[in-house]
Amino acid sequence: MRPSTTCRRRRHGRREKDETMSSEASSSDQELSRDAIFGGALHLWQATSGYRFGLDALLLATDLPELAPGATVVELGAAQGPVSLTVAWQRPDVRVVAVERQPDLARLLRRNVAENGLENVVVIEGDLRQRKALFTPQSAALVLANPPYYPQGSRRPSENAQKAQAHHELHGTLGDFVRAAAYLLQPRGWLQLIAPPVRHLDVVAAAGETDLRLAQMRHYHDRADRPAYLSEYRFRRPSAPDLKIRPPLMIRDAEGHYSPEVRRRLGMDPA
Repeated sequence: MRPSTTCRRRRHGRREKDETMSSEASSSDQELSRDAIFGGALHLWQATSGYRFGLDALLLATDLPELAPGATVVELGAAQGPVSLTVAWQRPDVRVVAVERQPDLARLLRRNVAENGLENVVVIEGDLRQRKALFTPQSAALVLANPPYYPQGSRRPSENAQKAQAHHELHGTLGDFVRAAAYLLQPRGWLQLIAPPVRHLDVVAAAGETDLRLAQMRHYHDRADRPAYLSEYRFRRPSAPDLKIRPPLMIRDAEGHYSPEVRRRLGMDPA
């Protein structure tokens, strides 16, 4: 891996800032908030009016395949770092490489890594489409990705540049993420990504252009009586003999509170 020299997606319901994070404001050229997650174990600076991380990022980071000590984990499109920092905090015995193209987000990412004292995180500021210039091939045991959900031209992007680039394929398609992951992964390595169900065929087609094969899937439901709003995919080289559909993840119970699994993964007290 070659280091550089140099909240929140509101997709599935109302914001849960009072439950998942607490904030304090900062006065600067860019208005920022400092948000605490996992009961204050981690703090992340993020723009108050730009792209803000959400529950999907924390769920991606808190349910990982088995990793050996010393393994390298790469996150493609790390933004301010909620996924990378969570993995590094939970697994101090692995090396995390956080890749982010947007300079303003990369600055926040470096700041968040430094302020949380996570010495096992390396930040690469660069475009994942330039994979051969940025990465060492077959160097990662796990690649994590939360790619932009909307193809370019599918809907009108936000006027906010951070949000537009995080949500829309303006500087990298789903296929670009999968190709970068395939370049990075060791034999028997994992690619784990999340995408809305409407992108299912695109996800499978993108992987089909590589030697990665779908091994596991899990669907996220806001409540038990609602359709899935997000799917988690695990690809592997080579894949397991049979595709495993894991039990669905219910985000909330019938009363609208976070489910026991979500509360456990977010470090909350049991309901």
